[in-house]
Amino acid sequence: MKFSFIVFNLILTTTAIAKQEYCHGAKGHIHSNGGGVVADSAKVQDTVFVDKGAQVCGTAEVAGAAKILFNAIVEDQAKVSGQAIISGSARVSGKAQVLDQSLVEGGAKVFGEAQVRNFARVRGLAQVFQQAQVFENAVVSGSAKVFGNAQIKGKEKINLNAEIDGEKIVNNK
Repeated sequence: MKFSFIVFNLILTTTAIAKQEYCHGAKGHIHSNGGGVVADSAKVQDTVFVDKGAQVCGTAEVAGAAKILFNAIVEDQAKVSGQAIISGSARVSGKAQVLDQSLVEGGAKVFGEAQVRNFARVRGLAQVFQQAQVFENAVVSGSAKVFGNAQIKGKEKINLNAEIDGEKIVNNK
């Protein structure tokens, strides 16, 4: 009796894992370099590493030596290229771009038409969206929000609860 119960639970668990939805239920395949899920509509080069829990969905494009790690998601029409790394539970969506040797990690989100490039870092629960740009080694972290036409560059570090809309600091708690 115990044996059949264990076998039944094993079958039930395996079936639940197999039915887990990736890419909002879109048809996809396992990427050859890393074992992550890639929607059939997405374009991901063989040189890209897509980790087992990671997803590339929609018509997103990932190229070069980029890495999509852990549970990260690149979706919609987003583009990731160069040696960029999307890691943790980070999400890149909309028409956003993460380029060069930039890093988006933790629970960070880059979306809209935002751009992160040239060694920039977006960490923690930070958000970069609309037409905002983060570049040239700049760091956005914590719960910071960078949006509008804001440009964060150079050695600037935006963190905690700062909100940057264009050149104006909206809220810096």
